[in-house]
Amino acid sequence: MDAAQPITLPICTIQHDFQTGVIKDVFDGVVPDDKFWISCYKYGEPSVHGKASATLAEHNRDLVLFEARDGVKFKEHNKSVYSISCPSLDIPETRIAIPDATFPSIAEVRKQKQITAFDVSPDGSQIATGYHDGSVYIRPVSSPHAIPSAASKAHLSTVTSLRFFPSSRVVLTSGADFSLSILPADPPESSPYTTAKVDAARTLRGHTRAVTSTGIVARGRNVLSGSKDGTLRLWDIPSGAQIRSLAAGTNHFVPVLALSTGERRWQGANGAIDDQAVAADTDPREVDTSDKVVFSALQDGSFELFDLRTKRAEFRSKVGPPGARSGLQALEYSPGQCLLATGSASGMVSLYDPRTLGGEPVVVFRRNEAPIEDLAFVNLANAPFSFGSPTTSTGDVGLAVATEDGLPYLAEVRPSGPRVRAELVGTDCDAVRFVRAVGSDVWSAADDGVVRRYRS
Repeated sequence: MDAAQPITLPICTIQHDFQTGVIKDVFDGVVPDDKFWISCYKYGEPSVHGKASATLAEHNRDLVLFEARDGVKFKEHNKSVYSISCPSLDIPETRIAIPDATFPSIAEVRKQKQITAFDVSPDGSQIATGYHDGSVYIRPVSSPHAIPSAASKAHLSTVTSLRFFPSSRVVLTSGADFSLSILPADPPESSPYTTAKVDAARTLRGHTRAVTSTGIVARGRNVLSGSKDGTLRLWDIPSGAQIRSLAAGTNHFVPVLALSTGERRWQGANGAIDDQAVAADTDPREVDTSDKVVFSALQDGSFELFDLRTKRAEFRSKVGPPGARSGLQALEYSPGQCLLATGSASGMVSLYDPRTLGGEPVVVFRRNEAPIEDLAFVNLANAPFSFGSPTTSTGDVGLAVATEDGLPYLAEVRPSGPRVRAELVGTDCDAVRFVRAVGSDVWSAADDGVVRRYRS
C-alpha cells in the first residue's frame, strides 16, 4: 500500500456527561434507569447513531447494567473503564477515556474564558494557561479546586504559546504582541487561598509580527521562537538578547505556525561539514545547540528542518496546492522514536522518519476534514489506555491528536498502527486546541476554558 495514501480512522462519540449525568444518577438511585446516546462515524460511510440504557441491578445495588441498541455496543470493563464498538463500520472495542480531573472543577466551568495557550510542567505538578487578554495563570494540579498559585499580565494581547522549562519552575511565554517573556513559576510560599502576581523576569523583543510558537533548547539557556514574520529566532536567556534569526521557507520568510526542537538522532544531509567554519559561526552565547535540530510548520503547507549546528535549512517538504486548506497547524518531533508528526488544516496527520525525509511519509491518516490543532507523542508503555493488564511494550508509540471538531483521540502509530487507541471524551462540541503527554497522563485544553487530565 502507498504510504502517502491516507488511511481513514473511525470516530466513536458519546454523550459528554454519560457518566456524571446518567450513570451516576442511576447508581445513586435518583432515577431507576436512563439512556445516553452513542454515535459512530467513518469518513465517506453512513453514520450509526444508537442509544444505551443504564439500569441498576435488582439483586446487586452496586451494579449498573448496560444495554446498547441500534447498531452500537457499549461495555464496562471495570470501574470507569468503558468501550464502544460498531460491527457495521468494523469498529472494534475502543477505549472511552474519561477525564479523571478537570481544571478548574466542573462547578466553576461556566466562569471560564477561552484558553489560547497551555502547557504542563515536566514534573506534572503545575499547569499554565494563557488567554486573549494577555494574562497567564499557573495552577497546581494537587487539587482541581485550588485557585491559581500565580498570575501575570505577560502580554498586551493574546498569549500564543506557553512552555515550561525542564526545571518546571520557569515558563516561556509568547504573544500576538510580537514579544516573548520569562515568568517565574515557583509555587509561592503565601497562602494557598491567594494568587501571587508575578512579573516577567525577561522580555524578549525582535519579531515584527505575532509570535506563534516556542521551543526550549536543552536546559533552557537558549530558546527558540517562530513567528508570522517568517523567521525562527534563537535567544540568549541570561541577557535577553537575540543570537540570530533564520528565514523560513527557503529564505522566503513564510509564516511559521508551529515548531518543535530536539536532538538529532541521524547523520546530517548537508554533506561534508567544515568544523572550523561552523566554529567560527557559533556565537559564544549558544549553549547545547551543536546536536540540535528544529522543525517548523509553515503556512504554505510545507515543513522545514534547520540544523542548529550549521544554522542552515537542511530540508523543506513540498508546498501544498494553491488555495487548498493544507497549511500545517501542528508539528511534533520525537527524538527518542526518530519520528516527526505533522497535522494539517484539512485534517491530515502525517508521520515521517527524519532519516529519510526525501521520500514519502511513513503513514498518513485522517478521521475527517476537521483541522488538526495540536499533537503530542505518547509512550504507550507509560500510558497504555488498555482495558485490563497492559500488553504494551516499551517500543509502542502513541500520538495524542487535538482537533477543531472537539473529538480528540489517542492513536497507536507503532508498531501496529495507525488505529484509534482511545477516544478522549468530555467536551461538548468545543474545539480542543492543545494536548500534552506527561508520564502516564494525557492532557487537553479546549475552547470551553477547561483543562482535562486523562489517566490510563
